[in-house]
Amino acid sequence: MTHSGRMRLAGVAVALGLALGLWGALAQNPFDAWGGSDGLAASVNGAVITTDDLTLAIEAVAADKRNPLTQADRDRILARLIDEELLIQRGVEVGLVDSDTVVRKAIVNAMVGSVVGDAASEPPTPAQLRALYDESPALFSGAGRYHVTQIFIRDGPNSHERVAQVAAALAAGQEFADVQARYADTGTLAIPAGLLPLAKLREYVGPNAAEAVRTLEVGAVSGAVRVPGGVSFLQVIDARHPPPRAFAEVAPLVAAEYARRRDDAALRTYLDGLWTRAEITFAPGYTAHPDGLP
Repeated sequence: MTHSGRMRLAGVAVALGLALGLWGALAQNPFDAWGGSDGLAASVNGAVITTDDLTLAIEAVAADKRNPLTQADRDRILARLIDEELLIQRGVEVGLVDSDTVVRKAIVNAMVGSVVGDAASEPPTPAQLRALYDESPALFSGAGRYHVTQIFIRDGPNSHERVAQVAAALAAGQEFADVQARYADTGTLAIPAGLLPLAKLREYVGPNAAEAVRTLEVGAVSGAVRVPGGVSFLQVIDARHPPPRAFAEVAPLVAAEYARRRDDAALRTYLDGLWTRAEITFAPGYTAHPDGLP
């Protein structure tokens, strides 16, 4: 990432609030009106403040003022954006991006919002929503309940080989309980016996496994599913579902589920790309994987 790109990323994380918060604190206007050209309002140590940045800031301030903004007001808004950029650059210089958890979380949230926002720019078609409903109408008919057991393989130096061994044993037709007794790691949060709502099940196995369970018939076994801390194979022992509801009744739920899946897929694809381009090494005894399988 270029110097200016890193600065703008940090600027997104800290957001316009800092500039507006400094509105009354710094009364002096440090420069005359800047006309701007070719989309540029100012350059601060190589980082640019675009005319679009300035326009958004002006609109935000104008929304909170009763009187029309003057040219002096606009000059002060640009000055505050420069104040923000200088503070962000100084924060990077002193290591806040690397050490301050609040700043780091703000940047992560801003990046997630940016990726998800791009994915949401094209709304689904009625045909896409109907196809999602037809794929699993029970999903939109109220909370199903599931009795699930799992074979959990904790991340570790030989976890890849053990996952392969479990997959091979299940594919060979060995009983799930026998494979579980032979390979499953202990010490994990045990899934209570009996039927559980999907939301409660998610607390025990994580969102990926809960999503896999929703697609399984009674008696079926999932493939390897990445869960917090490792990989699980799941078997549905029993399941109860309320009667399906008509598409027209659950259209808002279908749209929300479509958006959730779209956003998850966009973020996962983006993160997979970052993992691929990154150089990541692990200390002995530690391993981790993106949301796919090892």
